Amino acid sequence: MKAGGQITVFLSLILVCILSLICGLLESARMAGARYYLQIAAISSLDSVMSQYYRPLWDQYRIFGLEYSDGEAIENEFMRFLQQYAEPDNWYPMEPETVLLKKAVHLTDENGQYLEKEILDFMKYGIWTQGLDTGMVLEAEEALREAKSVNEVSRQMEDQSKEAWEVERVLAKLQECLKQQENFYQEAASALDSGDGHGFQNAAEQLTDCLDQVPGLVEKYKEKADDLGRRLEEAKRDYETKQGDISGNVQKCIDNEFRRYDTYTSKDGERRVEVESLTALAAEQKKLVLAVMEEAAEVEERIQQWEPEEEGDELDEEALWAPVRDAFSDCRLLELTCSAGGEDEETQGILSRIRRGAEAALLNMVLPEGAEISEASLPQAGLPSDRRGKAIDKRESRSLGVNGAADKVLYMEYCGQFFEDFCSSANGNFKYELEYLLHGNRIDGKNLTDCVKQLLAVREGLNFAAILTDSQKRQEAEGLAAAIVGGTGFLPLIGITAFFIMGIWALGEALTDVKTLLSGGTVPIWKRGDSWNLSLEGLLDIGRSGTVPQGKSSEGVDYEGYLKIFLFLMPVETVDYRMMDLIQAKLAEEKPGFQMDLCACQVEILVEVCGKHVFSSLGMLKHAVGIDSRTYLFGTEVCKAY
Repeated sequence: MKAGGQITVFLSLILVCILSLICGLLESARMAGARYYLQIAAISSLDSVMSQYYRPLWDQYRIFGLEYSDGEAIENEFMRFLQQYAEPDNWYPMEPETVLLKKAVHLTDENGQYLEKEILDFMKYGIWTQGLDTGMVLEAEEALREAKSVNEVSRQMEDQSKEAWEVERVLAKLQECLKQQENFYQEAASALDSGDGHGFQNAAEQLTDCLDQVPGLVEKYKEKADDLGRRLEEAKRDYETKQGDISGNVQKCIDNEFRRYDTYTSKDGERRVEVESLTALAAEQKKLVLAVMEEAAEVEERIQQWEPEEEGDELDEEALWAPVRDAFSDCRLLELTCSAGGEDEETQGILSRIRRGAEAALLNMVLPEGAEISEASLPQAGLPSDRRGKAIDKRESRSLGVNGAADKVLYMEYCGQFFEDFCSSANGNFKYELEYLLHGNRIDGKNLTDCVKQLLAVREGLNFAAILTDSQKRQEAEGLAAAIVGGTGFLPLIGITAFFIMGIWALGEALTDVKTLLSGGTVPIWKRGDSWNLSLEGLLDIGRSGTVPQGKSSEGVDYEGYLKIFLFLMPVETVDYRMMDLIQAKLAEEKPGFQMDLCACQVEILVEVCGKHVFSSLGMLKHAVGIDSRTYLFGTEVCKAY
């Protein structure tokens, strides 16, 4: 029997199938490994790209940012690193085909949330010294909100005090007019007694002139009183909207002061009835005086035209003037039983001068001796806040960045650590950086001015609240008010004058506080008796000389601390973009053209490579249908953020 070889052929076919299966399994495992290899290569390449962050941005501000010119630059850099993984001869041969930058997130995106995240990451894990804690800042926030409301109420009531004094001045003019009327009346009566018709006519004419002035003064009085009443009602309505921000003790004191104004206006109502009656009385008296003047003119004419009929006849002038004197005696003097409040114009002028000085030359009053104001400026265009626009979009929820009071306190501490202020030894061109974060003016000096005004307003409100709750200081203010109004003055006026004095006193103390802070000292948020600097005599000295003394530095918050508290009250998005302005301007001094808009903090890249089969390759397909089965495309996406 001959051997046919069927078994050999069969075994050969089985062996081919087994080898094909083994090669297929090996190729499948290798392709899976190739994908993992590509993933690792892409991640490593992107890590290498992101490691090329802009070093000065990190050195000066501890912020990571990948500066680039355009998307192609990132793609080329990524390709350069990826190529190093494709060059080795290994089990995973590949050739990079496509690198596409799908997305680049910048520090300026999402309303600055990515910038905030990097700041918080550094502050949570970096080394820094905390100057404020969350509890203190929240307490200060309430105090500042109260100070703002109290200061606004104080300013309004100060204006009402001035309005009340305007009423008193008009009433004083009316009283002066009535006093002149009395003088002219006596002069006219004396002329009639002596038979001086010409003198009577002159005095009576001046008397009628005085009576003519009365209606105008009464109308002016009514106008001023109406203005006072109307503005007082507006102040009350505005105060009602602010009561929620004012603590119970201070609110109680303000309510008492409003009652003083009510007492003044109600008492003034009694005066007003008497004052308004003068218009009709003046018209009536003028009519009587004019009639007497006409009668006196007839008598004088008869005397001038009289000729004796017989020798020895004499004209009885006394009999002719007697009816005129009787008629003139029927004229009554206009009188006011009420009196206007007295006014120490010198003292009141000194106090008013403090307010005017603070409004006109504030920096000159509070800057330390020898201090110079920087006039440096930021670029007028090309800053992140310009490109973003003045209106900052607000999101209902924040997935990144500052969320909650604790985060915001850390954020404010970062601002204080990396940005300069007036009291810092700034090295850059733009010196008042914290002030810029608060007010956003492109000129250094303007930011300082606005910041000092803000600080003055806050300290004024806090000081005014302290005076209101200090019975001793209120008594001192009332004592000075009594001296200004005088013992014979309108008593309800003393109360509102005392309120005016307390407002100016709070302002004077605030000027002292601001000068102390700008000199590097500290001032407590809430003042007690031992931390108060200015007496009433010292207040008057400021008004006389225009010079503000520096207060004693006690335990409290320094200038930078107050600025950080102000920043805490601001929308964090606004601070974000102003911060980017400062960073860009500072780094552009070293590298012109630097832009925060071209600093990426997150990059997403799509990469495709051409792989080669190692354990299986059906080369016949290429010749049969034009497909090269020895190569294939595959890819991956990678994303990296700082």
